[in-house]
Amino acid sequence: MVHLSELERAVFRHISQHVAQNEEITLTELAEECHVAKGTVIKAVQKLGYRGFNDFACNVRLNAQSSDTLLLPRRIVEGDADAQAGSLAHVFLACRGKGNFIFSGDRRCAALIASYMSRKLASFGLSVPPSYDYAMADPCGLEPGVAFFYFHKELPGREGRGQADDYGKGMLSAARRAGFFIVVVSDDRRRASDTDADMVVPIAQNDGLETDMFVSRVIVLLEKAFAVYSGLSRGLA
Repeated sequence: MVHLSELERAVFRHISQHVAQNEEITLTELAEECHVAKGTVIKAVQKLGYRGFNDFACNVRLNAQSSDTLLLPRRIVEGDADAQAGSLAHVFLACRGKGNFIFSGDRRCAALIASYMSRKLASFGLSVPPSYDYAMADPCGLEPGVAFFYFHKELPGREGRGQADDYGKGMLSAARRAGFFIVVVSDDRRRASDTDADMVVPIAQNDGLETDMFVSRVIVLLEKAFAVYSGLSRGLA
């Protein structure tokens, strides 16, 4: 879990309150309101893996966070989050020196996660590019590595604007035929159970009908996995 100080939690409370009321606020205004330096706000959001305040604020508005969540989900996965993070960290080890990709066809959720995840893995020297191009299922002379897919169950009322039932199916089948190890990260139990995957990470489902926590849950889980992987990779150095 990302460790936040009381000051950083206060910053997130102020952000969530403004977002819940559909109010715009700049980095300068937020820092003045919280009586902290702008650098404190930036460091706080970077703890969650974002590039900066604008990157974080965009994700918050995209997922319609509510003020009582503090932008951090209470439940991350179905089951043991530490165990799931450890499993993902070992999958990252399997990416070393191989052809890998993250399917990013869903622009509302998967593309955002894929971009974030790819940047973070690159900082560890791992090449796992985001793409929705079927050509990525051809490892281009490299040994097939890992293919990551994110399947999200939309909130009621958003189903028509989210993922269709056949979303990613063709790309996943192509990756399977090419010999990739398939990882599906999903809060959609039905789709996950119907998916031909080597590993399924069961993200906790949304608790209510108005707050979509999928992206936040995935990012917190990935941060835990990156921390475990950092230790594993140092041990192999």
